Amino acid sequence: MKNRMSLVTTLAVLCVFLVPFHVHATPENDPTVSSGKVDHHDVAGVNYPRVEQFVLGSVRVDFPGIVSWSDFRYLRAWLPVEITLAGEEGSQIGSVLVQGLTAIDFETRTVGITELEMLDTNFSPVQLTESARDLMNDVLSSRERTVALDVLLRLLPEDFSFPDQSRDTAQLNFEPPVIVISDTPLQLLSIDKEPIKAMWGNYSLEYVVNTNWNIFFSSEQGRWYVLNNGTWQSNNSLSDGGWVVTENLPPEFQSIPVNDRWQLVHDALPARLPEKDPVPFIISLQATELILTDGPVRLGPLGDTGIEYVTNTRSDLFHFDERWYVLISGRWFTNTDLLGQWQYVSHLPQVFANIEPVHEKGHVLYAIPGTRQARISLIEAALPHRTSVIEVPVAELDVTWRGEPRFTPIDLTGLERGSNTSYQVIKHNNFYYLCHEGAWYFSATADGPWQPTREIPDEIFRIPATDPAYNVTFVKPDADQEQVHGQINFSYTGGYLGNFSTGVSVVYGTGWHSPYLYYRGSASSSFYWHHVPTYGYGALYDPIGGVYGWRPGYYNPWGYSTTVSLVSPAREFVHAQGGPFQTSPGRKSDNEPISPELYQPDRVSDGTEKPVEITQSDGYQATSNLAHSLYLSSTLSSNMFSGRNGEVYKHENDEWEQYDEGNWSTMQEMQKQHRIEEPLRRPSPPASQGWLPAHKRTLSRAELDRQQLARLEGMDNYSRHRMRKESQAQADNP
Repeated sequence: MKNRMSLVTTLAVLCVFLVPFHVHATPENDPTVSSGKVDHHDVAGVNYPRVEQFVLGSVRVDFPGIVSWSDFRYLRAWLPVEITLAGEEGSQIGSVLVQGLTAIDFETRTVGITELEMLDTNFSPVQLTESARDLMNDVLSSRERTVALDVLLRLLPEDFSFPDQSRDTAQLNFEPPVIVISDTPLQLLSIDKEPIKAMWGNYSLEYVVNTNWNIFFSSEQGRWYVLNNGTWQSNNSLSDGGWVVTENLPPEFQSIPVNDRWQLVHDALPARLPEKDPVPFIISLQATELILTDGPVRLGPLGDTGIEYVTNTRSDLFHFDERWYVLISGRWFTNTDLLGQWQYVSHLPQVFANIEPVHEKGHVLYAIPGTRQARISLIEAALPHRTSVIEVPVAELDVTWRGEPRFTPIDLTGLERGSNTSYQVIKHNNFYYLCHEGAWYFSATADGPWQPTREIPDEIFRIPATDPAYNVTFVKPDADQEQVHGQINFSYTGGYLGNFSTGVSVVYGTGWHSPYLYYRGSASSSFYWHHVPTYGYGALYDPIGGVYGWRPGYYNPWGYSTTVSLVSPAREFVHAQGGPFQTSPGRKSDNEPISPELYQPDRVSDGTEKPVEITQSDGYQATSNLAHSLYLSSTLSSNMFSGRNGEVYKHENDEWEQYDEGNWSTMQEMQKQHRIEEPLRRPSPPASQGWLPAHKRTLSRAELDRQQLARLEGMDNYSRHRMRKESQAQADNP
């Protein structure tokens, strides 16, 4: 309760200084007055309250009070409304129970609601007149309603039941990776197991193909060469330490072809001495996470929880009760010695759930079982991403194989997985099934043509988490979506994107190492591919997008730039010489990257992790204000709420009031009048009784506070999503 109200108070105070206070929403002063079809990219399209104008009169509609959201498809909710009939004084205040068909737009983070119908009403002191009912029907049938997805998720009742995505939790790997902690600048050079070298034709220069760095070996010189942020370093062995800066490279470097794969290499030729030595690196041949601190570890109190957090790192590193705790890829690990052996934490101390959401470490709440943030992440992972394909062969879907198609048996099944293609092809009884961008296809041959299919062998959905094709088990034909002749509907959940539910939180990746494939052919035909690893890139949950994003193993207080990419579930297919071969299935190539920097709680100027004071002249200030201004003018005037049975409340002057018998009464007044002890839970009304008088169904203040927080936090999250999209658009079109 304290956590919820602290955020409400913080946001409310901020609201006063950013936007004008709109007490009443009227057609004259409310920017959300309906004006036809809603643009999902239009902020006003998701702001509430909205005033709908018709010949019969006007209706003020506020955020829905959700009753149920079956299969995330059929929404049933109470709408708090204020109806004003044309030519009549006064208005009628109450709630309308509606049901509609929903469609989630993950790109815009909105939910469109269509086919709305009125099921019931709750008005006091009298029920709706025929004219008011006709007006309400006009409102519901006038257009598609649009609500921010982040608001709906947070408005879901506490007892909302959603599909369990944790069926194979026991198969996920929770063994800790190698965790390296350094208080000096350091980088992580990852090699996928033992290094594999490929040669340039007849030249004596070879390069390592199974790494994310440019690493070369000259057999003539007997030396290794590494390109480290534009600087060449050399060593007589591929090991930690002993690397020296060099400007003397073997002449064979001139044989490296000019293409995108080797652009950084050509930019660094000829070799030259840098102004300062590059950041050193360590070499890892296994799953490794690098945690950096800016100097010796400094601890600071985490509110009044008794937990201390490391203040001079961007990693989530904590100290409590003489133990260290670190959050990596959604998994908690613990240790008594910071440099000792780490262990997986199956039961995190309950005190971690008391971290304030507004604290700079508040984002870890999404990985703390039992918190509302963790519950939201679980719901996000269960949300269906729906897609439809035409039931005809797809000529342009060209599955490329390197040589003759080859297959590898999948453990615990009778299936085989295509091993020399970047596509996810599964062989079953001499037939072939392809999972591509959230849909299933079938072919009698490994080369196609590929036909969309809803008939998928059950065996495929038994692929274990230890196999790199495990993510395809989260893509299924969608029986809930409207069936159209000649069209097949599919849906996939978070597991397809690598976000796996444990039943209590969401983690990234299976934790298992997936094998790579290397084929040593000619200089132009050699290739290598690997699956995206669970560790090594600082996977970080993005509460704005509901997915995990990654960042490199070091950050930039020392002046080096960083890049961030979308974490994708499938493998990355790379020419040994030509660079990326195929965008990963499940993610279209036009997706924008997610940058964890956009939702970090503070800004860093010199690596000290001290918050920077933001001035009006700072460009970030305008962007920050934009995020708040998108929703605050709405949430301040959005003060009408519906209970489970349509009772109406409002929040004014830090007090809750309930509408009853044509008047507004404070909760205290209602309690005195009807001798109700606070809090009082709503009893289920007998079917024969219909709706009960409002005062007999008073909600607890805690539930009302929860709904208010849901609107504030949800619209804030939606606004930050909008801000991110606008920033990306500006960066793409300066």
